[in-house]
Amino acid sequence: MAHGAFMTWLATTLAMYGRVFRRAADLTLRNWPVAGTTFAYALALAAAAIVASGMGLLGGFLTSLAWAACVSSFLYLVEMILRTGSVSLADFRRSFGVYLLDVVGVTFILWVAFALATPALRTIPQGPGIILGMNLVILVLCNAVPELIYLGHHSSIELLGESYRFIADNWIEWFPATIVMAGPLVLLVELPLPGVLAFARPALLALWIYFMMVARGLLFLELRGTTRRAREFRRRAER
Repeated sequence: MAHGAFMTWLATTLAMYGRVFRRAADLTLRNWPVAGTTFAYALALAAAAIVASGMGLLGGFLTSLAWAACVSSFLYLVEMILRTGSVSLADFRRSFGVYLLDVVGVTFILWVAFALATPALRTIPQGPGIILGMNLVILVLCNAVPELIYLGHHSSIELLGESYRFIADNWIEWFPATIVMAGPLVLLVELPLPGVLAFARPALLALWIYFMMVARGLLFLELRGTTRRAREFRRRAER
């Protein structure tokens, strides 16, 4: 890429990031009570673990189903923030089943892949490195699956293929923003916080997670709905 073309791309991409982050911050702050749902998910998963203890394989299935229901709920609430600008208690009540089958389907496919590959790989010296590489490849190529679940509405197999195509087309715009947003998340998790901030950590963490996912959704819509040329034209028109 020539220097002039690179600078144009960089200016266009930074302008897009600015729109996305400002809009995400506005939507998240206007819907700040939604952060409380993460505590509800934690309680639900803890209760599921208690109920499932001692139930063997069935208990594991029930725990996985509870986890998938919480993920479905979270993704649906993010979708409502993006589509309507707000969420309600009614949205929360209906959210657990909306994308349950999609989440179960994707996780089942990945689980089967690892269940088949991992035992064989563990028998060879390079096995641990290959398993680590598989995890990294899946993390990269399936990175857009959450957004595709609630914005794309594809079958489980199609979700994985669509995520691969989206990442292949847009990785250079997608990953810088997602990596930057992951930085404060790591800091909130790892850094010791003094006094009142330590008590506020769970709320700050929940709010940041919602901000991240709303921003990812907005960025996904920007990238999937436009070309680089169209984004450049918009930037020039807005100056």
